[in-house]
Amino acid sequence: MSNDEVMKNQKTKVTVVLIGLLTVVLLVTFLGCSKSPEAAKKSFVDDFRGIKWFTKKSQIPDFEKRYELLYYDFYDETSEWVKKDEDTNIGDTPVNGISYIFCGVQSKGGDGELCKVDISYDSINYDRLVSFFTQTLNVSPAKDYKQKPTYSTYGGTLNITKAIWNLPTVKIKVYKSFETPTETAITTCTIEAKKEKSKTGGGL
Repeated sequence: MSNDEVMKNQKTKVTVVLIGLLTVVLLVTFLGCSKSPEAAKKSFVDDFRGIKWFTKKSQIPDFEKRYELLYYDFYDETSEWVKKDEDTNIGDTPVNGISYIFCGVQSKGGDGELCKVDISYDSINYDRLVSFFTQTLNVSPAKDYKQKPTYSTYGGTLNITKAIWNLPTVKIKVYKSFETPTETAITTCTIEAKKEKSKTGGGL
C-alpha cells in the first residue's frame, strides 16, 4: 500500500471519529435543551423532587431513615418532615430549609399523604425565586402588594408582597413581608397540591 493510500485511510478514520463525537455532542445538547424545561414543569405539577402529590408516607422507600419528624398536628391532621440530605436550592437560588407536609394523618391511620411543601428563604432572594418559577412554569404570577397597620406594639406598617401561581393541580405562593420600623422579615414559599385536577391535565 502506498504512502498516499495510508494517509488517505488515516484521514478517513479521523473524519469518522470526529463526526461521531460531533453527533454525540449535538444529541446531548438537543436532549438537554428539549427535556429540561418540561421536566422542571412536571416536577411541580405532578410531584416534588420525585414524590408524587398525595403519595402516602408509607409508600416512600426508606422514609423513616431519610426523613426527620418536625411535628404532628392532630388538630389539622398534618405532620411535617424534613429530608436529612436535602438539596437546599430551588433552581439556582439557595434556600434555608424545605418541609414536607402530609395531610389526613388521623383519617389515614397515622400515615398521611404528601399535600404541601413549605420552603423558607432569605428575603433578598424573593425576586430570584419569582423569576425561577416564572421561567420554569412559563406563566407570569398574580402579584399582590398591600400596606396595612400592624398590631405590633412598635406601630408602623406591615408591607406584604406576594407572587401567586394558581394552576390546575398546584398553587404556588412566594410570600415576603416587612414589619416597620423593626424591619422584621417573614419569608416563605409554599407549593400546595390540589385534589381536583384539570380534565385536560394542563393549564401550563
